[in-house]
Amino acid sequence: MLDEAEVARLAPGLSLALPRLPQRGRVGEVRATSAGSAMELHDFRAYQPGDDLRQLDWNAVARTGELVLRVRQDEVSPRVEVVLDGSRSMGLSPRKAAGAREVALLTVEVGGRQGLTPTLLWGGARSERVQGPACRAALRGAEFEARDDLASALGRLPPLRPCGLRVVVSDFLFETDLEALCARLSRGASALFLVQVLDAEDLEPSGGEGARLVDAESGVALEELLTDGVLAAYARRFAEHQRALRSAAVRARGTLLTVNAAEGLRAQVAGPLRALFVAGGGA
Repeated sequence: MLDEAEVARLAPGLSLALPRLPQRGRVGEVRATSAGSAMELHDFRAYQPGDDLRQLDWNAVARTGELVLRVRQDEVSPRVEVVLDGSRSMGLSPRKAAGAREVALLTVEVGGRQGLTPTLLWGGARSERVQGPACRAALRGAEFEARDDLASALGRLPPLRPCGLRVVVSDFLFETDLEALCARLSRGASALFLVQVLDAEDLEPSGGEGARLVDAESGVALEELLTDGVLAAYARRFAEHQRALRSAAVRARGTLLTVNAAEGLRAQVAGPLRALFVAGGGA
């Protein structure tokens, strides 16, 4: 179950770790790194489908023969955007499902207390975007039933919008181009946190007589039996996956935070989530 009481106890003493950038009235508290029309030039990058062609640097195109985009820092209204993976693997256990909801709800609640506008993008079988007080109701009813992963769900989600802080809650245990995924998740955000919520069985499958490794989304058995050899191979692949995910997050100027759902929200905030939730918040 979603422990709303624990979220309510924790939220008043916390604030979100927002980028420390110059403020200019109600806008400008946080900035996005998307390509936009703001006058201040921030950087250059390769053109990607969907970018504004008016931002192409034609001098660079002439020199290099490649499509190069001028990236300017848009000043955006303070907003926190939470993306929650609604795939079946997030419901591997009741504790994992509740843990993912609680991290999302705490982010929304703390952001609201800071005067930010919280937005929740739910990547379930029926994807949706909700804002403000509606986020809590959406998280109460969230069912992890999508039969595809977060990378696929992004294709049917409403577009990610420029924001000060984007928090993505998932287990990230799926095969995809991690570099491309993290780059996509970071676009338009001043700061990106990838909160990886894992179950004990994700971290260390227990095996045992008759135990099988099954894909949560498809229901297909990946191995006949969880022998010692299979478990050792899983541990190696898991370690490799974590290294690749962490590297992809760093390249996208994001931060990967991995939590064990069994530890509970308070322990997570005091431990692996302390980079996101800063003590000393207030209404």
